[in-house]
Amino acid sequence: MIAEDGPLVWHEGTGYEIRAGSYADHATSTYTLAERAIIDGRFDDAAKLAEYTIREALEAFELFTQWIVDIPQYMRERGVSAGDLADDEERIRRLLAHENEERFDGAVCWNEYQRLIASTKEACRAGRAEEAAANLECARQTWRETHDRLCDNVYGWVDAAARRLGEKEIGALWDHLMAPMYAYYDRYDTDVNPWSRSFDLLMHIALEGLRGHLSGPGRKGDLEVVEEADRWAIRFNPCGSGGRTLRDDPDTGTGPRVEAPYGFGVTTKPHDWSWNKIGVCLYCAHCCALNERMPTRRFGYPTRVVEPPTWPEARSGTKCTWYIYKDPSLIPEEVYRRVGASKPGALGSRARAVANGRFDD
Repeated sequence: MIAEDGPLVWHEGTGYEIRAGSYADHATSTYTLAERAIIDGRFDDAAKLAEYTIREALEAFELFTQWIVDIPQYMRERGVSAGDLADDEERIRRLLAHENEERFDGAVCWNEYQRLIASTKEACRAGRAEEAAANLECARQTWRETHDRLCDNVYGWVDAAARRLGEKEIGALWDHLMAPMYAYYDRYDTDVNPWSRSFDLLMHIALEGLRGHLSGPGRKGDLEVVEEADRWAIRFNPCGSGGRTLRDDPDTGTGPRVEAPYGFGVTTKPHDWSWNKIGVCLYCAHCCALNERMPTRRFGYPTRVVEPPTWPEARSGTKCTWYIYKDPSLIPEEVYRRVGASKPGALGSRARAVANGRFDD
């Protein structure tokens, strides 16, 4: 759906323009909306939507490129030798190399993606529909290849950390990597902002980011967005980051990253930082830490409740689902138990502080 006044609208919570429409409207890929606009001759809308795909992709690009620096540094600080780190880096480099064996450079590929989006906009301004559509599809393919190799790079390093430091260290690793994100998650504390504002922001940021990961069939960024009585469900088949690593890829012919030649790890034991499930992709575990375990500790409830795919069942096409509750008090006790917590009697950071003996009204 495109609003009558354009495809993008100002959103007070994010502080920038986002896609227009209801939550359900946000299930459709931005690339698809841009393609439709080109076909309809709405070139200004198409150009704005093409540009917006960069906004959707940016967080993933920035996090991936930061984490592949931070993880080996974390390992180094915990006693992993320079020689072992060099071996891990070389192994990951070989796995990520292009088909012609040229070394993968994420920054170069990101710049190429941005150049193709700029070319799409230029073709739209000139009214050249076929050229605009071709450039847009080339941009998507370029971002997909860039995204997936960067994500595999992160997963490769998390796997290396598990092998060098032990699987039990991965929860602490993700806490370290996501510390800056934890700090700004405090805005979802009901003692900081009303839940209605947090709920809307959590929905829009999730929808934007999951499209940016190119989730869904055909890897275009299509989602399932369904309202239920007490919550909204966002499903993706597959998740474009962790979920796709547990499946065969029909477009590239590569297999699950858990299998050879990658051999990246999944949890072999239950942990609070991975929903106490076995078979969780070590990369996917960060969703547990960020959405459930950390906010429960800080202000008493998960921000999003995640039902992740697990290996080996995920190979057959298990979907990942994120639930965002209309009221955090409705989140069931079992969600707390799987991250090693219990549901508190009162929600919010003040109540948590009182319960832990750190606050006195």
